[in-house]
Amino acid sequence: MPHYLRLFLLIVAAVVPLAVLQFMTQHSLWQDRENEVRNDTLRLLDLLDAEQQRIAAEARQVLATIVESGVPQAGAPGCQQTMDRLRARYPAYLSVEVADRQGRVWCATDPVSLGVDLGGIRTFQNALATGTLTMGEYGLRYPNQRPILPFRLAYPSPDGMPGGPLDGPLGGVVTVLLDARWLEENLGHRPLPPGMEMVIADRQGHAVARLPEAPEAIGEPLPTPMLQAMRAARGTRSVAVFETGGVERMVVSAPLDTGTGESMIAIGIDRDAAMRPVRDAMAFSLALFGGVLLLTCLGAAWGMRQFLRVRERMLETVVEKASVLESTTDAVAELDRSWRVVFVNERARALLPDSGDAVGRNGRQAFAELMAGESGRTLQQAMEHRETVEFETRGPRSGVWFAVRAFPSRKGLALYFRDATERRRLEDERTLLTRQLEAERSLLTAILDHLPSGLLVAEAPSGRIVRVNDTALRLLGGPPPSAAGCGCDGTRACKGGACFGEGRCPLTRALRTGETVEQEDMPYTRPDGTAMTLSVSATPVRGADGRTALAICTLRDVGERKAMEQALQRAKEEADEANRAKSKFLAAASHDLRQPMQSMFLFTGILHRFIRDEQGQRSLEMLERGLDTLKGLLDSLLDVSRLDAGAVDPRVEPFPLNSLLDEIAASYAPILESKKLAFRIVQDRAVTVLSDRVLLGRMVRNLLENAVKYTERGAVQITVRVQGDHVRIEVGDTGIGIPPDQLTRIFAEFHQLNNPERDRARGLGLGLAIVQRLSAILDHPVEVKSQPERGSVFAITVPLAAVETAPAAPPVAASAFTGGGEALRALLVDDDAIVLLGLRDMFREWGYEVRIAGSTDEAVAKIEADGRLPDVMLVDYRLREGRVGTEAVVRVRAMAGRDVPAVILTGEAGPECEMDAAAHGLEVVRKPVTPRQLRRVLDRAMAKQAASAKPVTGAKGERLPL
Repeated sequence: MPHYLRLFLLIVAAVVPLAVLQFMTQHSLWQDRENEVRNDTLRLLDLLDAEQQRIAAEARQVLATIVESGVPQAGAPGCQQTMDRLRARYPAYLSVEVADRQGRVWCATDPVSLGVDLGGIRTFQNALATGTLTMGEYGLRYPNQRPILPFRLAYPSPDGMPGGPLDGPLGGVVTVLLDARWLEENLGHRPLPPGMEMVIADRQGHAVARLPEAPEAIGEPLPTPMLQAMRAARGTRSVAVFETGGVERMVVSAPLDTGTGESMIAIGIDRDAAMRPVRDAMAFSLALFGGVLLLTCLGAAWGMRQFLRVRERMLETVVEKASVLESTTDAVAELDRSWRVVFVNERARALLPDSGDAVGRNGRQAFAELMAGESGRTLQQAMEHRETVEFETRGPRSGVWFAVRAFPSRKGLALYFRDATERRRLEDERTLLTRQLEAERSLLTAILDHLPSGLLVAEAPSGRIVRVNDTALRLLGGPPPSAAGCGCDGTRACKGGACFGEGRCPLTRALRTGETVEQEDMPYTRPDGTAMTLSVSATPVRGADGRTALAICTLRDVGERKAMEQALQRAKEEADEANRAKSKFLAAASHDLRQPMQSMFLFTGILHRFIRDEQGQRSLEMLERGLDTLKGLLDSLLDVSRLDAGAVDPRVEPFPLNSLLDEIAASYAPILESKKLAFRIVQDRAVTVLSDRVLLGRMVRNLLENAVKYTERGAVQITVRVQGDHVRIEVGDTGIGIPPDQLTRIFAEFHQLNNPERDRARGLGLGLAIVQRLSAILDHPVEVKSQPERGSVFAITVPLAAVETAPAAPPVAASAFTGGGEALRALLVDDDAIVLLGLRDMFREWGYEVRIAGSTDEAVAKIEADGRLPDVMLVDYRLREGRVGTEAVVRVRAMAGRDVPAVILTGEAGPECEMDAAAHGLEVVRKPVTPRQLRRVLDRAMAKQAASAKPVTGAKGERLPL
């Protein structure tokens, strides 16, 4: 039989039962819907009947309550007040009336009922006669002609009330009227199914209530077939189908002997409307079934055509599958149910070279490497239970690991396997690394727990403490809070185990801002009240995204260290205090030491005129040389004392460096010439530096003096190099050099090289100590490089001035006193008589006409008496009675009306003299001074005054330009 005919018969065999099943399903659905509608209507009828009985019971309860509460006995006013309250409380379909024995209504919830006569109503007489609750029939109520159902109960009569004792024990009847509109009020707002009607009828079959509302139908009799069916049903509900108004309805009714016994209830539903959804669904289902049948036939024709194509493709797929299995990276083998090999690809042959030509052989023998031992049992169970299995096995002969997957089917078993030896090796290495990492983690944990420092680790951003070692618990005196961010007060004192808490505390700062805190000392109070000091460090740990992931905090108890630091600080303060006391002593003694030395210098200079023989001149020169050495030693000692006492206040200002270096070179030229040393100054260009001219000059002089002192042959050189915004002043020599281990010690006080016999002619070893102190004061770094036996280079780095200063005045070639013309007048003021006499004789030797005075007042008085002003003044700074020499200079200049050249001579070591002299434009010379030095200073002062174009004046305290 052709394939298409077979397919057609198959479709017919499938469609006929489906069609029969479809028609049976539609019929069953129709019946189910009818039963559903009938049952739903019966349930609704029961609910409506139950609601009517509930309302009737409520009316009886109201009636009994009114009678028992004695409302009718309260009199007309009290009774009417009660009725008014009940009218507001009871629903509109419920009303109450109170009538006397004659039937006249004298009290009612509805004022329209007052005065109505009920005496002729049968149920009224029955209630009055029997004294029990009597229920009437539905009737029309005056005056609105609404259908009502009355409930009546007699009440006793008190004395003085209508129907008093003479009329019998009963006073009248209380009536509760139930309006049939309770149906509309209770159910009218609820939506009804389409085509549904509800009707309540009285005993005669007249409609008293209806939903949906139809006022014209009230009082009309029910259809005769319906009424007959309702009367025929005794004690049970009836269901029937009637045609009313051209509409076929299914009617469910309750007869008189059910419910209240005074009414009949009927619910009708449009049968056509109720069954319309089922009918529409059946029509749609039949149409759908027909469409599906048509599509099935069309699909069958198309499917037959596709079947033939698929069959061809299947043959092609088989060929392609074999090709794919050959080309796949997995080794593939297929076995039938008898374990005979039916297919093996080339990859399988390569992995199992012993298999040879496995097709047709028993698989257990061909693949012994895969099926030995437990592996064979696993494959046996997979074949028997048709369960896919996956496992790894090691070949017993080759030692190769195979990853095997077995896929059973009804035809046999397909095996996919590959060489897993390398992966297993990597997994073994990973396992080994995991074990090593675990061991290292355990070791790290042990190390952290035994660290001498406390350790806390908090995670970001929550601040939760994730790690605390035992040392931290011991230091903190208990467990820390669960999270960083609590416990620090505003005084930075951490309490209650939270030195890593809120605000400025290190752990929180590291978490929130990423700040690294290094050994910050913080006071800490343990929970037991013990006060201590902790050194706290905190470091953030950032993730790959750069955000802070963790913060590590370390704690160390530094109480002992703090105590030692405090002890060292106290010792240092005591040493500093002793050093300051020493310096103050030397500074205070400087004046007393300088005064007699100054006298010795002056008188030694005077002796040159009186000593003529060669022996005397040599002795005088030796005396002067000893005095020069003594002066150098005293100057060095007192300079160190002034620096240590903080008595040096630098006056930083721009000045040309060339002039300073020229002065220094001129002063040391005789010494260099006497030692036959070459000397030169090398510089790129003239520069202006920003420094204190005097202090920088002292630094260069000390370095140059050291170079000359320790150089016996060769050269000494001063080099000036400009480096950016600084200039480097280098003093180099070819002397003995400095050993490497002495490069830092040479700046110590009293340290000298190659002077074990302490020859004082070579100084005290304070020159470099003074250079170092001046370097710190001026912020001019000093560097030294040296090679033994080859020489040394000392360098001072000085900042360049932002603006160039005016060029310095040319140096004075000779003394201001030339020896011709009228002698210059000199005013000498000093409170030490010996020094004053020595100065007088020295100035006279120089050709000056001299006036001397011991105080300012004496000097002014002598000038006034003489009538001539001095050409130059030399004034001691500290005079008697707390007076100072600058006062004498100011008064004499005021008398002269010009700036008379003046020099301050002092033995003071403090800065007061320099500041006062600088304020008046005066140069200061410190005692002791040699006659040669003093004369050079006087010549410089006279030259400055001569270079002035015009007199210069200024306010008191203002520094005048020179």
